Amino acid sequence: MRITITVDKPTGDFQERLLALLADHAGQVEVDTTWTCERAARYYHALPARAQRIVKEAAHRKGYVSADDLRDSEDASLRGHSAALKRILDRGVREGWWPDGMEPPIQAQGPGFGKVAGYRMPDHLTSTFRMAINNSSRDW
Repeated sequence: MRITITVDKPTGDFQERLLALLADHAGQVEVDTTWTCERAARYYHALPARAQRIVKEAAHRKGYVSADDLRDSEDASLRGHSAALKRILDRGVREGWWPDGMEPPIQAQGPGFGKVAGYRMPDHLTSTFRMAINNSSRDW
């Protein structure tokens, strides 16, 4: 039997009791860490505009956007653009938007420490994020 539980805006007491119950049966509980359209839309809308552009461009460009395509000018820096990507992923866990263990939907690509060459979104997430960005509303 598979049971899916979704609780919108649980009270603190309810959430604590539910999590305690689930902890008692942890061996039988599987957490759903799948990016759904709703989760993707929430993630996207929580991002600042510069980080939204990274996600949108990657989703619409088959999973990869080069740093050059994101720069407003040849000398422009992308410093600070990607920090929000991780911050919102962590915030979503704290706010209960998604469980811990979600795959980062986009990651910086480059030679290592220093200048970013571009951003990659896993192939299996591009259609979910593209649909979420194109069809999303903020009715949550």
